[in-house]
Amino acid sequence: MDSARTIALASSCAAFVAVPCLGALLGKGERTDRYDTVITPPDYAFAVWGPIFAGCVASTVAQCRRQDDPMSRRTGWPLAGAYAVNTAWSVAAQSERFKLTPVLLPVATAFAAVAHGRAQGAESQAVATPVSTGLLLGWTALASTVNLVAGAVAAGTPKMSPKLVAASTAGLVAASAVVAASVARSRRGAVPFAVTAAWGLATTALSRRRPRGVRVAAGAGAMAVAAGSVVSSRRG
Repeated sequence: MDSARTIALASSCAAFVAVPCLGALLGKGERTDRYDTVITPPDYAFAVWGPIFAGCVASTVAQCRRQDDPMSRRTGWPLAGAYAVNTAWSVAAQSERFKLTPVLLPVATAFAAVAHGRAQGAESQAVATPVSTGLLLGWTALASTVNLVAGAVAAGTPKMSPKLVAASTAGLVAASAVVAASVARSRRGAVPFAVTAAWGLATTALSRRRPRGVRVAAGAGAMAVAAGSVVSSRRG
């Protein structure tokens, strides 16, 4: 089982990193800007994928080297699932199958959340996995909300429709509250979890292209996530 898990993890992580990078190089990027939403972070915010990819690769290498470590055994399979479904999301976006993206990303986020939860109880000193899982979960938890709204835009709803703007803002507030509470409960990986989530929220709050109500909600969300990180550090 250790060998099968390691192969699944290594191959899914390789695809997770390679598919979006190769797609961009080959001119087949994800083009998600076609379905912009009022809660989508600005373009520069997506540079966060650099440290996320680096962290996930480092974690995967560490797990491959220590296949029998409790952290590897508890988190390897859900991480393989997270990487595989994120890869499927990228393929769907690159091939303009945008109707699939609002379904795929929440599933990928659920896998990352399972891995993050299991990392909390692992009797191991390994740090790479909690850090990388926190980075991935913090960003994709909020991105899932954005994707759900993008799905509505792709279906033909004007992004500035008052009802969609209100629903988007409410969704952002709810997602921020869930993330903040989850960060506060985390014993491992809380800071990276908070950093990527707060980064997405803060950059949205600073974007003058977004409605004022969205910017206020995003700013409040960023502060709530930061507060959750403080609570976690005090508990630790």
